Amino acid sequence: MNRRSLGLSVLLLGLLASIAGASAQKNLDTAAKRGEVAFILVTDQGATGVAQATEVIHQTMKKVKKSTLVELERSKPENANLVVKFRLAGAPVPLVLVAARNGVLAGGLVAAQATSENLAAMVPSPKKAEVLAAIQTGKAVFISVSGKGMSSQSGAMASCAAACGQMNAQGVTIPIAMDDPEETEFLAQLKVDRAATEPVTLVVNAQGQITGTYSGAVEVASLVQAATKKAGGCCPPTAQGGSQSCEPKK
Repeated sequence: MNRRSLGLSVLLLGLLASIAGASAQKNLDTAAKRGEVAFILVTDQGATGVAQATEVIHQTMKKVKKSTLVELERSKPENANLVVKFRLAGAPVPLVLVAARNGVLAGGLVAAQATSENLAAMVPSPKKAEVLAAIQTGKAVFISVSGKGMSSQSGAMASCAAACGQMNAQGVTIPIAMDDPEETEFLAQLKVDRAATEPVTLVVNAQGQITGTYSGAVEVASLVQAATKKAGGCCPPTAQGGSQSCEPKK
């Protein structure tokens, strides 16, 4: 083998090694840039049931357009940051996590409980993904839902913008069109009446709890107060869907 052939072989081996060693974080970043849903398969050395979990994910990908599989072996040094970020050190494996098209983590299941149906159901709508991203960065969210021709639409949005201004960048406004077909399920989770004739404003605190719901015009002070409030009582509703658990902490 001449020197040129040897050099090309070494270069090729190096390229293959770099591809094989790509971290899960890099693959997740690539998926987010492409607007893909990422099904993250968390494994470890000696884990059983990995092949079955992989097959379930492949079945799910047939139902979810623009989706990809990202493997995360938690014992690999290059994945250490994600293990800490997602709190995977003591998690049962294999585990399947779902990352939205914007890269935000939307949910997860132990692989033994995962089906193509419940994994697909975890994929959030575009606006829900925006809400989750804001919450996961510690911000409150003002969700402004309105339809065409609503007279107080601009006033509701202006109040949300003013509330964000008073919160020193700790709040964001996310508008949702009442008739957006992609948001039908999310609006149902938020219990928004899509037949409403006035804008609906929902306030979600930084813990993900819905702390205020308003119809029509709303005062800025009320929005700010709701955004900094923690919902009391048992099982407060959350923007993620459903309610928080009322079970005592173990």
